[in-house]
Amino acid sequence: MRDQLEVGTKALERYIGSIPSTKFPIVVNLWSGSGISHSHHGRGPIELYWVREVRSPIIHELTHVLAGYTASNGHWTQEGFASYMQDQYGEDHAFPTRKMAHALVKVIVEEGSLLPMPDVMRDHDRKTYFGVRTPWERWLAYTQSTSFCLYLIERYGKVSFLKLYDVPVDLIDCEGLYGRKANVLVDEWLGEVTARPIDTAKARAFYSQIKSLRR
Repeated sequence: MRDQLEVGTKALERYIGSIPSTKFPIVVNLWSGSGISHSHHGRGPIELYWVREVRSPIIHELTHVLAGYTASNGHWTQEGFASYMQDQYGEDHAFPTRKMAHALVKVIVEEGSLLPMPDVMRDHDRKTYFGVRTPWERWLAYTQSTSFCLYLIERYGKVSFLKLYDVPVDLIDCEGLYGRKANVLVDEWLGEVTARPIDTAKARAFYSQIKSLRR
């Protein structure tokens, strides 16, 4: 666990720069069972589950603590970037995307389960899709956000992405950052991801597993 904290911290410094000393020390509490890992609105301590199952989102939660998280500004960049960091640098194949963000979105689209991404981007204070009382919609929102953030970083680079991180969607200047409106970026992301020749077998199995929990 300590190794992953060091890996995550060094990786985040390459994205967001030097981290203030006030963010340290990082306290992590390990719990048994299948609870929801969290970090108290982007502050410590980190409450971590799924450790024995090798599915703990330690770098995801570390990202919330070190990069900052303003719930009133929304969740798509914050949760999407945290899952991106987990998938890129974490040892564990953790919820929500298990290193399969684009493959999962491809399946979500094929199954007709896609949430309207502009609405996901406008959700703040967990009032709609990101709420804990809507686990299926919550998973879809997290997964779509992770894939969209991954796409923006892959396609346009981390510098532009970090200029919109933790910013209310209505204040994001997509045309200034990317030369196109937000809805065009969303269409571009979905078009490119769904057109990729991705092996979706594992993603489809995971999708079915998550969907079955709705019943």
